[in-house]
Amino acid sequence: MITIAGLSLVSGCRNENSPSVIFTDNSIKTSIPESSLLIINPKKPDQNGTEKVAEIPDDNRHVPVEPGIPYQNLAPAYPSYPDGQETEFKLALNVPPSGPGQLHKPADAAERKQRKAEIMNKARFSGNEMSLWMPLLENPHPGPEETFYILFATSGVSFGGAEDIVEQYTSYNSSTVKAGFRIPILYLRTTRGRLHDWEFDPDFDPSIQCGNRRIADDSLNDVIRFATEKRLPVLFTLNGGIWADAACDVPDWDINDQLEKNPLNCQWNEHDRVMPDHYSKTLPGSLDSPELSRGLTLNVYAAEVRRYKKRNLQAAGRALLDFFRDNPDLFVGVSLDPDVYNNPFVADRQWYDYNPHTIRQFREWLRSSGPYDGKTADGTPDLTNYRKKRPLSLMEVNQLAGKNWKKWNEVQPPRVFPKYPRPYWKDPWVREWELFRRHLVDLHYDELSQWLAETGIPVSRIYSSQGFSGHSDKLMPFAVRLDSPVKNFDSGGMSMEGAKPDQGHLGAILYGPSAVNAVRMEGNNSLFATFRRFDENWAVTEYNTSDFRSPADLAILANGYRSFRDLFNYGARFVSPMAWNGSNGIYAGQKGFTAYTAIRNTPLEDAIRDFMVSHANLPRHARYWGFGMPAHKDADGWEALEGSQILWEGDTALLVPASGKAILSAHLESQIDPRYHNQLVLGLQQPEKIMAITVEVADSANQSYVRLTTVEDPSLVHDTLGIHLPLAWNGNIQPEKIRITIQFHAGVEKTRLHYISLHPSSIQPDRKLQ
Repeated sequence: MITIAGLSLVSGCRNENSPSVIFTDNSIKTSIPESSLLIINPKKPDQNGTEKVAEIPDDNRHVPVEPGIPYQNLAPAYPSYPDGQETEFKLALNVPPSGPGQLHKPADAAERKQRKAEIMNKARFSGNEMSLWMPLLENPHPGPEETFYILFATSGVSFGGAEDIVEQYTSYNSSTVKAGFRIPILYLRTTRGRLHDWEFDPDFDPSIQCGNRRIADDSLNDVIRFATEKRLPVLFTLNGGIWADAACDVPDWDINDQLEKNPLNCQWNEHDRVMPDHYSKTLPGSLDSPELSRGLTLNVYAAEVRRYKKRNLQAAGRALLDFFRDNPDLFVGVSLDPDVYNNPFVADRQWYDYNPHTIRQFREWLRSSGPYDGKTADGTPDLTNYRKKRPLSLMEVNQLAGKNWKKWNEVQPPRVFPKYPRPYWKDPWVREWELFRRHLVDLHYDELSQWLAETGIPVSRIYSSQGFSGHSDKLMPFAVRLDSPVKNFDSGGMSMEGAKPDQGHLGAILYGPSAVNAVRMEGNNSLFATFRRFDENWAVTEYNTSDFRSPADLAILANGYRSFRDLFNYGARFVSPMAWNGSNGIYAGQKGFTAYTAIRNTPLEDAIRDFMVSHANLPRHARYWGFGMPAHKDADGWEALEGSQILWEGDTALLVPASGKAILSAHLESQIDPRYHNQLVLGLQQPEKIMAITVEVADSANQSYVRLTTVEDPSLVHDTLGIHLPLAWNGNIQPEKIRITIQFHAGVEKTRLHYISLHPSSIQPDRKLQ
């Protein structure tokens, strides 16, 4: 153990071989190489600003700490941390070889060889904090369906890509909040190769390379073995989409690359061209120079594409079914093909998909013929459930398009998209084409989920994985419904409704503003509220609060806190942060650092750890507002009315009444649910000073409040958690707003408010007063 006297924040290090932590109190538990350099940002330096002392108690050695240089990279991410801009200090430790009572090197030989340090933060919490909500947890072992998972995205399990997740996060796990990992399995790429007709290979050798890259980082069975050995929950991203072959071209192994050789298997642009894969290589992403310009078509006449995709996806599904049956507590589920689009990666330069067979399907969709009329020739599926509500005649098509086509096989989709003088998004013919493109994406996710469900994978464990990024103010919000208005940008056929698979759940990819529920929407509801309205069991399959449009900038701590607060309160099933083996926050500001792939040693990781403590053992359907965390204060959307106030003192919110009364109000959208929330817990410090509490709710469209409860002293029920208020729901109200009125006894000037929580629990609390 190294004790660093008087220091409150360890902020970074100089190089890969040096240790680092983001936060501590007064001590750090560490394994460290023989010579290391810690960069330390003291909360308050000594008056002379020249020296701090690091003490190794076992042999009473004291090491001086020298003044360093200003550390500018992390301070912007921690704007509310005291003295975040102060000068850093550096501590040089020359540690002898391991011996009794001394520091020890990492146990792993490979890590010793590479001289990597393993730094473990001293826990910021006690066992009491982790068990706080256990009395209201009706089932101490709620199972996977009632657990909120934080699944760190990573790859290269066989090469150490998921190491330390267990060690770093085991102490943070609880009955209802657990850490795990997510791994992409490239089911069209990890195959037995050309000689075996590209059959999916669950034991694919990930050491096989193309150029200086591995063809794929993981095999399915390697991941299963790792998850089983470590008892670590896992989400499998079965990826056969646009990103699955983006690293390099290897048709001897990847059937996707082989299929793309035939233009009829590919998406075409409006000039009837199929672009080379590397055309959009400068786009941001997790890969250098991603090959995203040549994608497989989504039309139902691409028989070869559909055959291989279904066969290999189902082979992977059958292998996963065995894992699920043996380890239902570890199998979080499957997310499918990330970013299903009619290729938007050349946005505003080219539009897709003008494949001749896609145009054939467009014509049939317009008139409800062919597969839309139950005629399943050429191996197409029966699409009668996807018929247009009102099929069009050829005359109506001509009127919409301003053409004079004589036959249906002459009908063409729009190929010119002017912004002036008549904007294309107001063109009725462009609208028909856009609705059809959304239909293609919707159909593809439906079919993927259907194929996987046919293997026996439960529908409750199947998720899509669609991107929902925010746009600039010049661009319209993305489409929520399949029939939403056309947008003034190339959406690639994306819509929220189309991303909800028929046999599965909505999975969202969120970065930057969308990750913090802060993007503009078509209606008045927020992004997360809209997700919940489409699917109560939605999830986040890829995520970072940093924005991929600003790769050098780490998102601030407030964004991480607010994001996780809302993810939980809007009912998300899990979230998969990018990325455990991505960039490290200690290198923020250095060349090659990519903020949107950074988790470790970032403000977002601080928010994750705090969330796992504050929400430990809260039921998944609970709702919780904790008014911030130690380094960030937040009103959590609550406001005090009629002269009362919410203030902060230290780490705690203060409730200041006016004329003996405090009124708290919040607009909570779809966070409140009468099916679950039958009690409210107020974490007030002095319940004995309260005269009465009233809880009311209202519809978003209705300004009149409905009373759920009024409880007066001495009938107030309270225990170590706070005051418990039963909620009696009447009628069919869909609550969007809540108001809590607290009447105090005389003389109360302020009281601490630790949290507000809504609970599904029916357990009666002890009537004990702290």
